[in-house]
Amino acid sequence: MGEVEVELEHALSLQDRSEIELLCQLHHPNCVSLIGFCNHKNEKIIVYEYMSNGSLDRHLRGEDTEALPWNKRLEICIGAARGLHYLHAGAKRTIIHRDICVANILLNDDMEPKLAGFGHSIQGARFMSKPKPIKVNHYWGTSGYMAREYFKDHAVTDKYDVHSIGVVLLHVVCGSNHLIMPTEHLENVFEENIDANIKGKIAPECWLVFKDITQRCLLYEADERPTMGEVEVELERALLLQEQADITNTNGHYT
Repeated sequence: MGEVEVELEHALSLQDRSEIELLCQLHHPNCVSLIGFCNHKNEKIIVYEYMSNGSLDRHLRGEDTEALPWNKRLEICIGAARGLHYLHAGAKRTIIHRDICVANILLNDDMEPKLAGFGHSIQGARFMSKPKPIKVNHYWGTSGYMAREYFKDHAVTDKYDVHSIGVVLLHVVCGSNHLIMPTEHLENVFEENIDANIKGKIAPECWLVFKDITQRCLLYEADERPTMGEVEVELERALLLQEQADITNTNGHYT
């Protein structure tokens, strides 16, 4: 084991080493699993579990796939939220993913979501009920998903990921019409850009809950955003309201 660690230290990049070490610690159905890695001479390979349905991004863009139904989109959002909740509160240390986006949410054979892209994740202190901001030395993140506070002092907390999941929720409901927009203008354009494939399929009660939690995730002040536990609960409530409405709605269309 010692020899392997020395070889990793000198051959694999810092990002690769960080991802391998982190994935060895994670055990959650909504986080992608590490199968193994090879670091022999010029062969440097990291092997993850196979996610046959690719990224959520691919399905929202409609690339050679059927449009995702609204209920399935909600289920995928709930699974991603559960994975993030585990990272923030279920592991030995708080883990901040730092690159939550639709491209890093992968789907398996059963269209169940798993978080991927842990190369730039960071770990906080042990057993902290409210993680302190962590300074980061290098710029990283997917454009449009990064929380504003990062640009002020280059420090992140778990609320950085909450902002990113808010952008994911926005993308999920807007599909290819997804726009990166300031939070203060969100109310005016949110409903105007709903994906045509799900327009008329969202129950009003479900929509109110989904829109509210999305907007709260995207609040300017990090401390005002909900925890991932709250996000998970609210998304589960939105799905329950949708399923209840679907039972009583005979024509399958909503205004």
